[in-house]
This record gives sequence, C-alpha cells and structure tokens, in this order.
Amino acid sequence: MADASVSMVVTRLAPLIEKKVRDEVSLLLNAENEVGSLSEKLKKIQEVLADAEQKGVTDPKVKRWLDKLQEIAYEIDDAVDEWEVENIRQQLEESEDSTGSSEDPWQKKVSSFLESVCLCFKQTVRRRSIALDVKQIHQKLDSIAQENENEFKFIPNIGGVSRAFKRDESTSFFEVSEIHGRDLDKTTLMSKLFSESSSQGEDDIKIISIVGTGGMGKTTLAQLAFDEIKNQKVFKTMWVCVSDPFDGIKVAQTILDQLEVSYPRNPQFQTLLNILEESVSGKKFFLVLDDVWTEKDTIWKPLRKSLSSGVPGSRILVTTRNEKVAEVMGSTHTYPLDRISDLDCWLVLSQIAFKGRRESDCEMLKKTGQEIAKKCKGMPLVAKTIGGLLHSKTTLQQWENVLKSEVWELEEVKKDLFPLLTLSYNELEPAKKRCFSYCAIFSKDSMIDVDGLIRMWMAQGFLSSSETMELQGREYFEDLAMRSFFQDFKLFHRTDSIKYLCKMHDIVHDFAQFLTKNECLIVGVHGGQRIVSRHDARHLNLIQSQEKTDFCFFPQLRSFFCKNIKVPPYLFNHLKRVRLLSLGKLEDIPKEIGNLIHIRYLDVSYNSSLKELPETVCNLYNLQTLGINGCWSLCGLPEGIHKLKNLRHLLNDVTGRDFKYPQGFEKLTNLLTLDQFCSNKWGYLKDLNQLQGVLRLRIMEEVEVQKADLKNKIFLQYLELDVERYELLEIIEDIHPPPNLEGLNFNGLRLPKWCTTLTQLRILKFFGPFHRRYDFGALLRSLTFFGPTPNNMYDYYSWSLPPLGKLPFLEELEIWSVETLDHVGHEFLGMNDKTSIVPLTIFPKLKILEFGNCDKWKEWEDISEEEEENNMISIMPCLHELTIHTCSELKALPHRLLRKASSLQLLKIIRCPYLYERYERETREDWDKISHISNVEFNWW
Repeated sequence: MADASVSMVVTRLAPLIEKKVRDEVSLLLNAENEVGSLSEKLKKIQEVLADAEQKGVTDPKVKRWLDKLQEIAYEIDDAVDEWEVENIRQQLEESEDSTGSSEDPWQKKVSSFLESVCLCFKQTVRRRSIALDVKQIHQKLDSIAQENENEFKFIPNIGGVSRAFKRDESTSFFEVSEIHGRDLDKTTLMSKLFSESSSQGEDDIKIISIVGTGGMGKTTLAQLAFDEIKNQKVFKTMWVCVSDPFDGIKVAQTILDQLEVSYPRNPQFQTLLNILEESVSGKKFFLVLDDVWTEKDTIWKPLRKSLSSGVPGSRILVTTRNEKVAEVMGSTHTYPLDRISDLDCWLVLSQIAFKGRRESDCEMLKKTGQEIAKKCKGMPLVAKTIGGLLHSKTTLQQWENVLKSEVWELEEVKKDLFPLLTLSYNELEPAKKRCFSYCAIFSKDSMIDVDGLIRMWMAQGFLSSSETMELQGREYFEDLAMRSFFQDFKLFHRTDSIKYLCKMHDIVHDFAQFLTKNECLIVGVHGGQRIVSRHDARHLNLIQSQEKTDFCFFPQLRSFFCKNIKVPPYLFNHLKRVRLLSLGKLEDIPKEIGNLIHIRYLDVSYNSSLKELPETVCNLYNLQTLGINGCWSLCGLPEGIHKLKNLRHLLNDVTGRDFKYPQGFEKLTNLLTLDQFCSNKWGYLKDLNQLQGVLRLRIMEEVEVQKADLKNKIFLQYLELDVERYELLEIIEDIHPPPNLEGLNFNGLRLPKWCTTLTQLRILKFFGPFHRRYDFGALLRSLTFFGPTPNNMYDYYSWSLPPLGKLPFLEELEIWSVETLDHVGHEFLGMNDKTSIVPLTIFPKLKILEFGNCDKWKEWEDISEEEEENNMISIMPCLHELTIHTCSELKALPHRLLRKASSLQLLKIIRCPYLYERYERETREDWDKISHISNVEFNWW
C-alpha cells in the first residue's frame, strides 16, 4: 500500500513545483526548494517500491520499512494541507481587512496598520510551525532512503509491473468427475458456439467470451467445451493459456507448436504471424485463449488477422474476468458465468473432503459439511479449497470449528484464493489500488452507495485535485467493477446512474482487508468496552452500539465512521488528521470542530435533534462534502458558509421547512450537488450553474422563479418540483428548466405547459395535491381565501392531460392522485387528426405507464377502428407494463389502443371495482378484449 500512498503525495506535490502555483503558496523561505527536494526523494524511493512490496508480503522487516514510508507519505500529505489551508486563511483575512470601513480616515489607517502587524505576526508563527514540520519530514525520508541503501538494496522497477503471486498455467486436461453444476452452462455455451446466427455471418470465425469472477469456473467450462469438440474430430483444437502480460510471440509459438509447425529460433513477431497465417489456411480450428487480461488490442489485432485465414466456421473461445476484454477481443457473444448451487458446492466439497474416508465417518460429517458448503457462496474454487482443507481434519469438532470460524481468515484459504484476486489487483494503477483497498472499511454485505464512495475517495485524496474528480472516480469505479471487485448492482431509476448501489463479495472484502492489514478497522462496540488503541490504524468504523461506551481515540485516524453510537463532546479535541467524519446521535457539534482543518467529508445526517452548525464549520476550508440529510431540527447553514469555496456536495434532503440559506450561499459556485432548495431567495441559485444530478425545489409562497435561471443548469438530470398552494400554479409557468432534462417529478394540481417542450425527458411522474405528504383537507380550506370555493374547485380546475405522446424519449410515466382529472382523451396521445398519411409514432419509447388514485377519472377515450387499422400510426410500441391503481370510477379500458400497443405483457388492475366486474374472469363480458395480454393481474390490495 505504500506505493499507492507515495504516488498520491507525489501527485499532490507536482503542481506546487509549477511556477504559476509557487508564487501563490510560498509560505516558507525557499518553499519551492523544499517542495522540489521532497518530490525528488519520493520519486527515487518510488522506483524500488514494486520490489519492496513484493518482498514485504513475507519479510516482516521490509513490511516495517514500508509502514514507516507510508507514515511519512501521510505526514507530507498533512503538510501540503497545512500549506493550502494557510494560504486560504491568509487570502480571507486580507480580503476581510480590505473591505473594512471607518468614518475617520486617520482612525482607519491606524486600525489597518495594527491589524496588518497582528496578521503578519500570526502568519509568521504559523509558517515557522510548518517549516519545522517539513524539516522533520526531510530527516525521516533521508533515514528511510539510507536504510534501503544499507540493508535492503531493492531493485528499481521503473515502468514495470511486479506481482507477488503468479497463477499456474491452465491446460486442456481435467477430471470430469470433479465438475458439478455446469451441465446447463455447457449446453448453452455449445449452442452459442455453433449457432448460425451471428453478427459476423454464419461463415465467419466466431469469437465467444466466458466472463466471470476469479474462482467461478471459467477455465473448467472451457475445458468441458474443448473436450467435447476435440472428440468430434471435426476441428483442429488448440489451447493457449494467455495470462498476463499478453505475450504475442508466446501465443503464436504455442499455437504453432500444437499445429506441429516449425519456426525459427528467436523469431520476430511478424515472422511468426506470417507462418501462422499460412499454417491455419485451409484448416477449421477451435482455439481456446484462456485467462486473457489485456484491454489493449495492439497485439491481438495482428494475431486475429493471421487467424482469419482459417476455414470459415472456425471458433475462438476466450475466458476473462473483464467484460471490456471481451469487447476488445471482438466477441460475437459474451457468456456471463454465474455461481453454482449450494448442492453443487456440496458435491464438489464432499468429493475432495471425503476421499478415502469410511462411509460411517462421511455420514457423521455430512450435515456440518453441507452447512460449510453454503459458505462457499456458489464459487467452485472456494468449494475445492475448503474441501482440501477439510480433508485433513478428521473429527466432527474440527469441522464444527471451521463452520463457526471466520473461515476466510484461514491461511490455507488465503493461499489459494487471494492469488487470483492479486492478479487483478496488481494490474491497477496505484490510485485505483487505494480506492479498492479503502472499501475494507465497509462491513460485509453492506450496500455501498457508489456516489458516496466516490466522495470518500475524494476526501482521502485518491483522485486528482481537479474539476473532474467525480468523473475520474466514476471511471475508477467502472474499472474496478469490470474486474469483478463489486457485484449485486442496483440501478438508481430516477437518473439511471450506471451503478448506484453495489456490494462486495465476501472473498473480495476479505482480500481488501488482507491488503490493508490493520489500517482499516471495523469494530463492534459493546457497552462499557474500551477500544484498544492501534497506532497503525488509519480508518475506523464503529458499527455496534450500546448507550454507554468508553472511547480511546486514535489521533492518526483519517476516517472515522460512528453512525450508531453516541459520541462524547471531547471527540473534537482529537482526530487532528481526520479527512472523513461520519457521525450519528449528535445533540450538538462543539465549536472545536473548526480545528480539524484536514476534513473534506463531514456527514452528520439523520441527527434529528441537531439544531445548528457552529460557525467554526466555516473554517474547514478543504470541505468538499457536507451531509445533513434528515436533520429535521436544523435551523439552517452558518452565516460564513461562503468561505467554503471547495464545497462540491451539499446533501440536504429531508431537512425542515424553515431551513435557512444565509446570504453568501450564492457564492458556492463549485457546488455540484444540492439535494433540495426550499427558500424564497431563488436568486441564490442564479450562478450555481455546475449543479448536476437531482434537484428538488419547494415553492411555498410567491417567488420570482426567473431569478434562479434554471435553463442554464445544463448538467441537471432530474428536477423535482413541489407546489404546495394552488394559487401558485401560474408561477410555475415562469420556470424554464434546462431543455436536456431527463427526469421530472411534479407535485401539484396540474402539469405545467412547458413539460411537453422537454424533448429529452425519459421519466415523468405527476402527483396530485393530497398524495403522500399533502394535507388535501387543509388545501381545500385555504381555497376560501383565494376565490373558488371548495364546492366548485374541481370544476374550476378540471383539465386535460397535455400531449405527452409527443415526447420522443419518454420511457416511464406515472400519474397519481389527480383529483381534477376526469377524462383522458386523444389530446394525451398528441393525435390531432383522426387519420394520418405519414408515419406517426405516439409514445415511441414508453415502457411503463401507471395511473393511480384518480378517483374522478371516468373515461379513457379509445382510438377509432380506422386508427387501429391504420399501419401509418404506431401507438406505444414499446409499452411493457400498464398499471391502473384505485381508479374507482373508471368503467372501461381503451381496447383498440391496448391492441395497438403490441409489446404490452403485463396489465395490473388494483382496487378498480368497475374494471373488475367487466374483465376479471374469462366469463366476464369483455375478457376477450384484453385476453391477448399475456399476464393480467387483478388485486384488491
């Protein structure tokens, strides 16, 4: 891990050496020389880190050397922080001084002179402290370098890749009796290999890729296919274990060896390619390329071109962990390999564990063994490894110990499983290594918020300090996900983020903890138990709570998670080096938090009793993320919030109605995330044009919505609008959302007219006034003061749905709790004419349509017989699911329209008595009019 830490601080130091930045950060005498010297020393040490980290796996002395180096890297990171904080503080102090005013010019001059003297003295003291820190860091770094020269003499590895483990080469030979749970996979794979439907054409060489995590059985499945094809004696079969790096010469030589073709000694790559092209010409071959890692096609392309001279119908089978590799290889089909069942895991495990045992012993151990097999989580390699472990254990008690133990901590398991993950890990850049290993701080099986994880990486400095940190973090995550370090992805349907929530497999999580050793600690705390201090811990997660807990803090911590435990006030006198602080059960935050200058991520969400944030929070100049979600009692943001120029994410969903945004909020122009805004000062939003993702706006009174200039918030994906009073309906027409908005969630009495101009809209959800959080009775009572009475309000505001059918990309439409809706006609579809002589597609992309709690809705106008038969008109061609929920007055469905929606597969009718009477069973009068829909569900609940 030292390699990643050193790389991180070298990256941070690099811009400080640039002339344009040096002029701004010259806080010290000869600061540029100090920074340059540190950087050069680190780069020299960095050259030998690959060798050192490989030896550190088994050599405790080397491990201690690496730990010391990592500690120095942390100290340098802290020093850079102090330089930058001091710089910001100096600029703010000078700015505040220059804006001061006084009626007496002489008094102003004297006051300015005294303030300048005091300011200069404070800066001198602080700079001297920083200078002493830098001097000590230099001495420690010199000692580290000297220790290497005198004792270790590590080998420089500039630009190379070193690996602590090497995977054994695979072969095409295997024992069939040891394989379980892959019969269906084998059948499916064989059908893909020999199916004639191919984007490349039935006579071209087809490439199939098996993709799956390490230990899933990709090679085994390839061996099954290889053996069957070899026995057919139709193809010339060849097996190449590619592994990493992708050595084109070695691959070509292996193929030629199996073709029994001779080639020159020490040949050039091109020479081999020419021989290979000639050798496969006229041959129908089946080639397996096992364990492919490279994502670059520079070597594979010429090999593939040479192989293309083979007889049409030849096949290439690739196994890889990475979907991107499958894409680079030009795969016709990708076959994702899933886990096997618990029963099959048991068969694999027992076959090895029971080998040579007496039948009576096997019967005694069977039940415990089946429980152990469940821990294998469907991974064949794990089952084999545990089976081998159990084979040496002869008593039931020993098997019970394995069952009850943290089985993945056993050295025998690590020895076989971790090398597989290490191959993937060693391929990563240093920054990505840090990003992955940091995930050891999460508890097993916990759902990980991807956006939150990226913000945590930012806080730790794993991402470059630039305007595109979030984008870089997303790219890092995608790369790690491609390498199977994450699983169980869940999409965030509102913005369709690429992987909003995910998990880590238990083995992967254990591997991350294995890498970080004691650096990442997850501790279960019980009442009255004191935590033993650990000097090597940098990230701590306290996950269990009792009311009374004794704390013994770690001053060196860089992350502290404590969401379920009440923290004492003296907490903020510690944790001087912390970058991330996530706390729960807080009644107030002491002003001492302002001393924690390294903090980038502060999360105090769901502290319902927290009433205010102290002004000293505004001294946290490095703060990037502030989480206050669900802080019901919080009165607002502190007055000095404008000082937080680096704030990028304000997570303030579900805060109180009276939450205040102070003057200066409009200066937070780096803000990317603002969950909601419920102030009447819409002008504060004018210059926040970097906002992205989801923004919720609550309109509670008359405001000048134009001042928000929403049309320039071009990075917003999803907008939520809450209009809480009917007399504000006209105001919303003055809102002009960004034209490329993808999602709209509107709460009010009617949809604004401009919603049909949002041509990029994919999701539209419309909720009426009493849906969920609305008190409709209170709304009706308020109407007496503004003209229409409650008795005629529904008639006065009766309206039709706008022509939403014209929205070209709309995929999901929900309309709920609209009391003023009584009729859905042709205007909803956007059909003005009864006939069409040009192709017309209505709702071309719509997949899901829902109506709910529309109690006044009586009629859904059907299309005419002529329109149904008109082939020039297409209506909802992609509609998959239609739901009608609690629409008690609706008497019929639009039969012709539903027949026109040819893709409709699911119709849900819930708590709709007239529709139940008309359609519910096959004996009902109009059942035949919806019987073409494959799945029709009726429900009263």
